[in-house]
Amino acid sequence: MSTIYFVIYILFLLLTISARPAPTIIYSAVIYNGQSSTIQCNVIWLVPSGSMLQSDPFSIRKGNIYQVNERIIDMGTWEARAIINKIQCGNLVLNSPFKGVSAPSVNWKFLVQSDRIVSVAPDLFSSHAN
Repeated sequence: MSTIYFVIYILFLLLTISARPAPTIIYSAVIYNGQSSTIQCNVIWLVPSGSMLQSDPFSIRKGNIYQVNERIIDMGTWEARAIINKIQCGNLVLNSPFKGVSAPSVNWKFLVQSDRIVSVAPDLFSSHAN
């Protein structure tokens, strides 16, 4: 009888684990400046240790893009990828979780508009950039 309970427990555990959604995190980004002038931005990553890592400020000219590369963190005996937690351009801020992200992603697209920063589905990005 205990074998049956054990098998049921294992099946329940497997179904619970497999039903969890994928984390909605991004490791790198492409930021497009849709404003009418140059903007000053920075990115903040969350590091596995719980601390934050901030980029140096960078400028994006009107109509241009900026590639935010992955940050690999040396954790001593292993390496980890930092997770983008916040994007700030001027007085506009966009915090994670980012809209549209359904799984861990790289080169996620963001569009800086006059009044907000928008998380853009990658396949729709080219239509915003033109």
